[in-house]
Amino acid sequence: MQYSWPGGYCPPIPAWRSTALLIIHSQYGYRDPSWGDGTSNPDYEKNVSSLIAKFRSYSNTTPEDELPLIIHAQLKPIWANSPLYPGKTGPYGANGEEKEGVDFLECSVPLVNEPSSPSEPASSSEPTASSDSVASPEPTCTGTQASELAASPPPGNSSRSPSNEVIITCRGPNVFSNTPLESLLKKRNIRTLLIAGIPTDHAVSTTVRSSYDLAMDGRWGGSGYIEDTFKWLHTDGAGVYGQKKHVFGGNQEVSQEDLVDYAVDMARIILIGDGTRCFGKGGVDAEMVHRVHIESLNAFAEVTNTATVIRQLYQDERWKTWTFL
Repeated sequence: MQYSWPGGYCPPIPAWRSTALLIIHSQYGYRDPSWGDGTSNPDYEKNVSSLIAKFRSYSNTTPEDELPLIIHAQLKPIWANSPLYPGKTGPYGANGEEKEGVDFLECSVPLVNEPSSPSEPASSSEPTASSDSVASPEPTCTGTQASELAASPPPGNSSRSPSNEVIITCRGPNVFSNTPLESLLKKRNIRTLLIAGIPTDHAVSTTVRSSYDLAMDGRWGGSGYIEDTFKWLHTDGAGVYGQKKHVFGGNQEVSQEDLVDYAVDMARIILIGDGTRCFGKGGVDAEMVHRVHIESLNAFAEVTNTATVIRQLYQDERWKTWTFL
């Protein structure tokens, strides 16, 4: 199923607790030249910083239990030759400073305080480090970044970590694999998932596809894919719905009583194309790799850009706009 809207239109995006921004592996180690021949998207840092700032800005006007969620996925690979292996350093700072590859880039440092010991969980109320089966999660950050996080308290000068910003530790490219991400999305009743991060063709692509598969199975965000065919799609800004019978025309508002013949009820997945980055490889330049993979992911998510996401985020009742195909 492909549910991007006609003409590249992006329906409004609710800036509420049912929405999450997932930032994948935005870490210093991806500045290592060993990943490939050059990088795509020179605006990556600026765009990710803008997205995070927009999400954080709602803390000034929105009750804590209504805030959209920010999820930072941090890769801690098991392979010692990886630039992101914990303890490895390199000249990865903005001005060539020595940085630990596992640490978050300047544009995406989380507002989550480091635990004082490996056996002490982070102060965020959500899972932050490892899978649910692990009793004693490791620290949510390492090395040089501990002081940065401690120096960056949530808005309001509180020393407590915000409940709407969490870290999930990954061991591989799929952020759903052996992490609490799926259970977190279900627990928070997330209906809209926005995805950005590094690399476009690796961890981002794998996670977008897994998000789609799990949503289709009804594992998070709705009851999933029910029928093989449907006449039209609509969105309420959060979930995506398909109906078997075409009983409405135009763009008229539809009452809940009329929505009784669903074929699809699943989460809305939005890939922020210019909020990702990848590397040249096999003689193919980085921008070409980027464009091909973003275009391929159109079948698994709505694909849009940073400016559109920021423009379409809302906190009022105008979201009840029904879009028909």
